Amino acid sequence: MSAIAAVLGLHGRDATDAPTAVVQRMLAASRARGADTNDGWSSADAERTRVALGVCRHHWELAAIESRGIVQRADTVIAADATLYYRDDLRRQLAQHGTEVARCSSSAELILAAYEAWGDRCAERLEGDFAFIIWDGRARRLFAARDFAGRRTLFHARSGHRFWIASSVDAILADPTVPRDISLTTLTTVAAGLWQHSAETARRAISELPAGCSLVITAEGTMEISRHWRPADREVDNNESLADASRHLQELLVRAVDERMSVEGPTAVSLSGGWDSPAVFGAGQLVARHSSGRRSIRPVSISYPPGDPGREDEIIESIVGPWGATPEWIQVDDVPMFADPEGDAARRAEPFAHAYEEWNRELSRGARRVGARVILDGAGGDQLFQVSDIYLADLFSRGRWVELARQWRVGGGAGGVRPFYHAAVRRALPPWLSGAIAKARGSGRPPHYLERHPPFWFRRKFLDEHGVLERERAERPALPRSGHVIAETHAFLLFPFYPRIMRMLQGFGVEEGVELRSPLLDDRIVRFAVPRPWHERANGKETKLVLRGAMRGVLPDSVLAPRPKRTGITSAYFIRQLRGARPYFERMMEDSALASIGMIDLPRLRHAWEHFARHDDDELGGRLFFTLQAELWFRARS
Repeated sequence: MSAIAAVLGLHGRDATDAPTAVVQRMLAASRARGADTNDGWSSADAERTRVALGVCRHHWELAAIESRGIVQRADTVIAADATLYYRDDLRRQLAQHGTEVARCSSSAELILAAYEAWGDRCAERLEGDFAFIIWDGRARRLFAARDFAGRRTLFHARSGHRFWIASSVDAILADPTVPRDISLTTLTTVAAGLWQHSAETARRAISELPAGCSLVITAEGTMEISRHWRPADREVDNNESLADASRHLQELLVRAVDERMSVEGPTAVSLSGGWDSPAVFGAGQLVARHSSGRRSIRPVSISYPPGDPGREDEIIESIVGPWGATPEWIQVDDVPMFADPEGDAARRAEPFAHAYEEWNRELSRGARRVGARVILDGAGGDQLFQVSDIYLADLFSRGRWVELARQWRVGGGAGGVRPFYHAAVRRALPPWLSGAIAKARGSGRPPHYLERHPPFWFRRKFLDEHGVLERERAERPALPRSGHVIAETHAFLLFPFYPRIMRMLQGFGVEEGVELRSPLLDDRIVRFAVPRPWHERANGKETKLVLRGAMRGVLPDSVLAPRPKRTGITSAYFIRQLRGARPYFERMMEDSALASIGMIDLPRLRHAWEHFARHDDDELGGRLFFTLQAELWFRARS
């Protein structure tokens, strides 16, 4: 993971500091992402469009294959923050196109070759974690792109005749000419814990390039953003058995893990007792077994005290035991959620905070303790291999009454007609019809089940004045109409909330000295999983059938067996940690920056806090967490 930055001044009319000096300031503000090497490039013709690009990295990232920072070929130059996978496959595609590249080519060199071969569609051919900026001197245009999972970031801003693009908001703000006005709409979205999160950041002048999208800026000053990645929009129509699908998935997962493990030495995996990260661990053991001792998988796990619903220690021991592995244990109560919340908020570029930041940082530190520079996780398993009860709506809309009745029964459906109507019938109705029914009954517009509404302590007048709810609905990506299950999968892959989490986790890791990689979010696995039929994801209360099937013979049967209840529930830890933050809430109740601008109602907030203090309500606690973090961030800048 590197820091990249670019400045584009149009037509020589940009009279502010030279782009090269600005880029160096931007890189200096990105030291957490790269502090040891610095590489830059700038255009020579100051009378025309002035351009500068820069890259900085940490020494530990400088494996020989990634040693190139800026790469130039003829009139085209690239700054890349990228780790590409399946390089041999990309080389073959390039060779078929008539472009030969050396086996030792860096990710930046491969991306530049892909751009020369396929132009703006090059991002469709890349597999990996990437963000890059290309200046095409011949066409006099800048092209940038991000991968679909959003591990690597790009932000952009424009003021007058100057454009900035960089890996972080702080980098862009390093130029004092960038406007610093705060977007109260974005701040409210974050404080309320809403899902969508516009591309606009909390700084109105700065926007984030969405994951899976590309950006073009021309020398004439036009800017266009387009989506280059989108998952399949309908279920697969074949007769492949669950066993065959499981074998196929195992092959894909082993290859994905192989591509992401360190070339030699240990690779860590943040191992829980569920099914996602154990599948990654098992695939990694298969890879290591055929590496002649050059590679190994080292588990790093969180230990919860006996009786805590998060405890999976015994399950984890049963996973690693057959492979002769021992976890690097981290005691959860040694990991504070609020070590320095005010200082963290002051340092953070944006109001959004991750509740489990220290938890994830400690996993990265654990990876370093076992000698690893790469840590794998199980991110993506929930989105790809399980489904909510929305599949009942698909069964209803397709007239599969017998299967619907069976699934309702084995899934524990109870409570009469009303719960059945809401779970299976209402969601299957067209929005206009469900709205008409709600109006006839005298109730409001029924919310989409994937929508989140602001909690009750947010003032409706403020929400209306700043268009928060309007923007929340407008920013929801268009979802397929071919089925509810596949629409839900699209939502979990395309809603901006999830890439935001991915990039934050990646940032925590690199600041602790490791690179985080997610094999289940491999593009090939995603393309396999998205169109799979619902019955491979759920059968009553059972979930992740195809993923569990893929691990038969790799993980113990006791681990893969259905479980009577969920394990690894972190809510108890979250609740006791958040309750320990009472002093910060008390101060907020006395003198709130958010209340001073009319965003929140303090008596209602106090009521919510007192309810949370007495009841184990982690959903309410999550909303209180987001509001508190936005308060601390805004107060530090007021």
